[in-house]
Amino acid sequence: MAFVVHVDSSSDIPQNRAAAAGIKVTPMSVTIGGTSYFEGVDLFPAEFYTRFPTLTELPKTSQPNPEDLLSIYERILAEGHEVVSILLSSGLSSTVQAAQLARSMASAPERIHIVDSLGASFGCGLIALQAAEILRNASSYPVVEPEILRIRDHMRYIFTPDTLEYLVKGGRVSRTAGLVGGLLDIKPLLQITPEGRIEPFGKIRSRRAAIRKLAEVMAQEIADPEQQIIGISHSNCLEDAQILVEEIRSRVPVQDIYLSDIGCVIGSHTGPGTLALFYQRR
Repeated sequence: MAFVVHVDSSSDIPQNRAAAAGIKVTPMSVTIGGTSYFEGVDLFPAEFYTRFPTLTELPKTSQPNPEDLLSIYERILAEGHEVVSILLSSGLSSTVQAAQLARSMASAPERIHIVDSLGASFGCGLIALQAAEILRNASSYPVVEPEILRIRDHMRYIFTPDTLEYLVKGGRVSRTAGLVGGLLDIKPLLQITPEGRIEPFGKIRSRRAAIRKLAEVMAQEIADPEQQIIGISHSNCLEDAQILVEEIRSRVPVQDIYLSDIGCVIGSHTGPGTLALFYQRR
């Protein structure tokens, strides 16, 4: 018996990395102008961000339904494996709740393990990649669960959107914070809290200064950087992501840096021009 790590597509793991790690990905739905698409199946970031400026209303997203999750869980169980399902924060979505319902209907619920990532985007993806490595030689899930939860609880999520407009419209950030950012042309710095919710933690006058600040915060907080693979995700701003890579490498000797696109689900709420950084903090 082996373990199979499962995620939803909001984890923003590049498809080649997910495939190499044996991670199963369930696509989430994005509705644009009344038409629904599955992320990573018939809608991809390049097309999505090209269309974004022309949309008259924000895309709508929805979590996988319990039946879809049950189907993939049962396929994994039928192959003789156990499932470790690492999902978008319960503070941002009902995906974890849907997974728990699917688990309750499964033929062998004791072989399905649901992990609330308390995070989003490639931070969640990094947890899944590390969990897959840990589980490769695990004798049982209870033995390794504390290590997986430790990685989850130390994962740091900091990011800077180009504007707060979309997060405010989607109810992820308060309207007051959005108004202040718009009036003063401030570049906001945000984080995901340990409870899995988004909150502001700073504001910067320029985009380049915001990028530098992300690197500075990481340099102050990161644990054992030489042993860490950290993540950067971006929504259609690859040049800014590469600048952030340079800023980090000038400050901290990390083992490696993985780049990822912010996918269509997360991008529906943050908009184009969002830059996010993920690492293990002390």
